[in-house]
Amino acid sequence: MRQLHEDLLQPLRRNLLLAAGAWTIAPVWSQSTTWNPIHPIKLVVPYPPGGGVDATARALADPLGQKLGQTVVIDNRAGAGGAIGAEAVFRATPDGYTLLWATFEMMAVAPYLFPKLPYKPLEFVPIAATGGIGFVLVSRPDFEAKAFPALVELARRRELSFASWGNGSAGHTGAEIFKHLAKVPKVLVVPYQGAAPAAQAVMAGQVDLMYMPIPLLLATQSRVTIIAAAAKARYERFKQVPTMAEFGVPVDLEGWQGVYAPPQTPQPVIDRVAKALIEVTSDPEVKMKLAELGVMPTSGGPEGFAKLLASETARWSELMRMADVKPQ
Repeated sequence: MRQLHEDLLQPLRRNLLLAAGAWTIAPVWSQSTTWNPIHPIKLVVPYPPGGGVDATARALADPLGQKLGQTVVIDNRAGAGGAIGAEAVFRATPDGYTLLWATFEMMAVAPYLFPKLPYKPLEFVPIAATGGIGFVLVSRPDFEAKAFPALVELARRRELSFASWGNGSAGHTGAEIFKHLAKVPKVLVVPYQGAAPAAQAVMAGQVDLMYMPIPLLLATQSRVTIIAAAAKARYERFKQVPTMAEFGVPVDLEGWQGVYAPPQTPQPVIDRVAKALIEVTSDPEVKMKLAELGVMPTSGGPEGFAKLLASETARWSELMRMADVKPQ
């Protein structure tokens, strides 16, 4: 396990150096070179349209394009828990015209769960974090347990089903952590292609429960039963909703989204896109729009983003070991 932890952190140390600008790619790119895109930029979102990740990416695409002077086009490539879209960007030409909108699940959780991913999360070049995402445990409308303590009692008597958007997603890992912390014998995790299809299954009564991203919850809360927040503290938007931690089951799924470039993308490209993203996410109007979507605004450049990934990779590795979730 110690070797696995070291293997995870070694590329992160390298990324910290890259993010700080302590590297060169080729003689034609110097640190003083400015990159100005000359045609549209493709931003790959590895989840289906309609989910919280997609909504956040679309909220930032237009203002980012205005800052860069080119249209930013959203390209949804869903499947395999984000691996299909991530692999496409991983193998793309590192010229700034194909970028990845990634989540903590793909970058911090996946390396622990999937040693043979079709992409190498820690070889992407971090550009900037774009927002924090919270999760709330919800149930199908006719679920018999309306409060968290009753849900735990029910889960100890019979197997409950949790909708997820693939192995390694917050929906999957949250169910496993709940099982461990609540001392529940068994849970059934039902995978879907994205958070939006998973939510549809819960609303249709096909699955008992789901850890719903807050952006998606804001659009569907009248069609589900809200049980508890999967966070350290209550969310401002849902002050009346207790946390699972308040009942002695401290499931904390708060995560983040951000933009990455393919491996070996030149520094001038990273600098230009990072500057534009920081300006966008610092804009009061954009912050308000993100808050309306239920996204916690975040800003910061490549170095801070690389450090965040390092700490989150360590945190999620420990959580997975604690919950006895084995690498696959």
